[in-house]
Amino acid sequence: MEDKVYILDTSALIGGFTPNLREPPQYIVPQVLEESRSLPVKLKIETAISSGQIKVRKPTEESVKNIEKEIEKTQDQLSETDTEILALAKELKEEGKNPEIITDDYAIQNIAEIVNISFSQIAQPGIDVVYEWKKVCPGCGEVYEEDIDKCKTCGSKLKRKPEE
Repeated sequence: MEDKVYILDTSALIGGFTPNLREPPQYIVPQVLEESRSLPVKLKIETAISSGQIKVRKPTEESVKNIEKEIEKTQDQLSETDTEILALAKELKEEGKNPEIITDDYAIQNIAEIVNISFSQIAQPGIDVVYEWKKVCPGCGEVYEEDIDKCKTCGSKLKRKPEE
């Protein structure tokens, strides 16, 4: 692996990560700017982009689809932004970079662990266990691997639970 790069999640910027030129190159996906609702965080990101401290890069559709396959296996619930952050990290890794995702989001950390991408957190402790999720009917106890919302047996709304 060559150059170290950081991929920043919105939670990293909200949690206090301050981009600077002395750090390894830092990347965000376009939606990170859109997710930043607070004016100070939005200004911090825009200033870092205009000064060259943060690069904005959208991952390829192929990279996104590859990450979506990993997400399907675990049944984690990630936003489009989270999925693109992971896809960009995987893409940069395939380009010979040493990416590290900066995030407090446990679902991102879970998938990053599975696809062998390093991560670090800002304000929250990191994950201890990698989870795969299943859907369980609270009414009759039926367990489903497929992504459905209602039990086929009794019609109750399914709950998502980690596999033990």
